[in-house]
Amino acid sequence: MEIRIADDIRFIVSKLQQKKLTDIHAFLGFDACIDNIVRIVIGKDENGDARFFSNSRQFGEFLIGHENKSCGIELRTQQSKFGGNMVITGNAMGNLGIKAECIGTFGLPDVLPIFRSMSTNCALYTVGETITTSALEFNDAKVMMFDPGPYDKLNWSRILELLGIERIKQLISNKQLVSFLNWSEIINSTDIWEGILEEILPLASLPAVKPYFFTDFSDCSRRSKAEIQLAIALLARFKKYFKVIVSLNQNEADIIANALDLPDNKLDESFVKMMFNACMTDILIIHRTKDALAYDGSTVEKCETFFCKEPTILTGGGDNFNAGFCFARFCDFDLFQSLIVANSVSGYYVRTGISPDVDKLIGFLNQVNE
Repeated sequence: MEIRIADDIRFIVSKLQQKKLTDIHAFLGFDACIDNIVRIVIGKDENGDARFFSNSRQFGEFLIGHENKSCGIELRTQQSKFGGNMVITGNAMGNLGIKAECIGTFGLPDVLPIFRSMSTNCALYTVGETITTSALEFNDAKVMMFDPGPYDKLNWSRILELLGIERIKQLISNKQLVSFLNWSEIINSTDIWEGILEEILPLASLPAVKPYFFTDFSDCSRRSKAEIQLAIALLARFKKYFKVIVSLNQNEADIIANALDLPDNKLDESFVKMMFNACMTDILIIHRTKDALAYDGSTVEKCETFFCKEPTILTGGGDNFNAGFCFARFCDFDLFQSLIVANSVSGYYVRTGISPDVDKLIGFLNQVNE
């Protein structure tokens, strides 16, 4: 571990031990789903116990080997849990002490029981039926399989119909953080964003200190170039009201760079600066399996992750990273320290399947710094 990371971990732990967040409020939207975490059986041992495909290449080669053939694939569901980028992020924030108002597709007419197990710091408002996702997990990657169904029916008019403009204005007012997640899978996300920009934010009461707007686009490979360009353009309008943070994994960053006609650039520092300028944001983050980058217009930081070769779960790792980064901003950590906290929240989650509270986060930081 780098000496700088070790020194900063000691500082972070000391600060977290002194104060816990109790007065930070957030608004999050708009996806919610049920995640079935699935492993794929490659074979069984002499005792009949299942052995699983350990990496995505291994499974891909298996499928290629069955070209022009039929085959059967045995799946084992490891767990069923609440899911969706907004839900997992909101739950992780709640565990860290942030009060979160969450609008999502939690089920109709009432919020489904599975979502009631989220952090008690999360207040839930449902605007649609939920969906079910099968997350095929390997040690190195995951494949999310879903029918968007109810997501396709979610739009700004529907949200207004179910909640009303006054309720939405109340939910967004006086929040230190507003976060819209999973732009890619909700087909009418841009319509929802524009509705809030035009009908809510001009009327909402915002804190005296400019709040954060945080977004993670998720995998937008199925979105057109024009759609991506329009969504990125909207970020400049959010800057009127917020300090804007955009968080992307490497795949998402590459897709957006291509949609914006940016030149191919494999140098980390140059690439993150180029993306920062193109996305018109205040902080740009690119989180990857073994490291994470961030740029705030003046400083580029790169921080290694607490990589886990045999994770308990991958689905939600990026969402926990995002929650940890937002949490760190309210603890007044600098950019590099914020990446350490984000990596730690994600690292704890992929090892245990649980989003940590502050005490568990401190324990994890102490453990990796021994």
